[in-house]
Amino acid sequence: MFQNKNSTAYLIALVFSVILMFGFTFRSLAQGTVFLAGASKVNITPPLAYPHYRGESTGAHDSLYAKALVLKEGENTVALVICDLLWVERSLSSSVRLQISEKTGIPYPNIIIAGTHTHTGPAYHPNILELTGTLRPPFDEDKPSDVKDSYLNTLADKIAKSVIIASKLLENVQIETGTGMANGISFNRRYIMKDGKVVFNPGVGNKDAILPAGPVDPQVGIVMLRKVSDTSPMAVLSNFGVHADTFGGGRFSADYPGFLAQALSSAIGDGCISIFATGPCGDLNHVNVQSKDKKRLSTKDIGEHLSDAIVKEIPSLKQVGNPFLSMRSQFVYAPLQEYTDSELTWANDENAKPLHKESAFLERRRRLKIRSLERLRRTEAIAPTVEHEGWKLPLEVQVIGIGKDLAIVGLPGEVFVELGLAIKKASPFKTTLVIELTNSHIAYVPTRKAFSEGSYETINSRLAPGGGEMMVEAAINLLNEIKRKD
Repeated sequence: MFQNKNSTAYLIALVFSVILMFGFTFRSLAQGTVFLAGASKVNITPPLAYPHYRGESTGAHDSLYAKALVLKEGENTVALVICDLLWVERSLSSSVRLQISEKTGIPYPNIIIAGTHTHTGPAYHPNILELTGTLRPPFDEDKPSDVKDSYLNTLADKIAKSVIIASKLLENVQIETGTGMANGISFNRRYIMKDGKVVFNPGVGNKDAILPAGPVDPQVGIVMLRKVSDTSPMAVLSNFGVHADTFGGGRFSADYPGFLAQALSSAIGDGCISIFATGPCGDLNHVNVQSKDKKRLSTKDIGEHLSDAIVKEIPSLKQVGNPFLSMRSQFVYAPLQEYTDSELTWANDENAKPLHKESAFLERRRRLKIRSLERLRRTEAIAPTVEHEGWKLPLEVQVIGIGKDLAIVGLPGEVFVELGLAIKKASPFKTTLVIELTNSHIAYVPTRKAFSEGSYETINSRLAPGGGEMMVEAAINLLNEIKRKD
């Protein structure tokens, strides 16, 4: 049959165009997935009569918040909540996560609850009351139970509410990420002394303090979420490591994360929620031992310095292309420190003679640690199953992946900076935020090296040497697993 060459060429071109069109369509469906986010904050400031970490509260300087970020892509949804609390007890986080999962459908493992470690927050749990009970003004035991219990009874509901609200505010967002630098506001507080010993907080200007026993991490992790509808900023998630023990006094305060939020609000606008997640800082604080003028940074100085570092980087942040969402979690069974029956008897007797030649402060911390270990054995730890095997504590490591270049890691405890740096160095993602104090209170997480050196953090740790490195290994494995799935 006769066929016009021009017609044949046209048909071929048409078919080729259709193939290309469907190819681009399929590719856009695969790569152009809508990424949704919602953010909110709920006030969790206690009433005036409620006990403060340092004793009886004297009011509130600024409000405490539970700040939530909910992310959704396809069938995957995750929630991150940062609370202005000294830490998050496992009983609290479990209650909150169950409530969130029931009311929003977000899977329990996909929820991270963390504390900022503010030392000007509420003593909402017996572990905090015990921590400060004999060192600071005593708490008033005569207060009506409704005053003492009212805050705790509503705290879990308020934290869960922040996520519930955020999940109802989901809208299409674009994500921008990068890192800034904040030098001069975080210092390693463990020092090698002239006699070779390692001491924490040796005092500003101490001539026997030779050099820091570890590094710092001046990097500020930044994640900006903008509404696609008008490009306005919805929230800024930032991450930096320095102890939130800078404000002092008996008034409630969010410490420097609160001042950071105020500064960012002035620079970016009230509509943008500042969500600050504390980075590994178990061996870091804001005190420069080698300072010549002995002047300490104020809480305002630190907050504004961090705000400046973030604002400076905003024009340079890179948009996350194809921001698909991944979430992984894993339990690490870390070894607990051991104690003897005689040590427990000593720890329970406040009038017993010291077991070690150490300060009254360290002696008290040792007593509290032993009592805490005994409670952990009754409530959370796993008993030995074979001879010569020690007690183990389940520690949840969580990892969120956003596209090919951004990841967020959640770790329990006051994690040493070296462990956080190890995760960042090994991470296959361009930007990795490492958040400490997630989901449970386990005190300090030192390195093996720090355990060999001793001093406060190792005395106060519940973990035996190697527990921190186990969490690092788990985090890196999860990051690599997510990366391979992209």
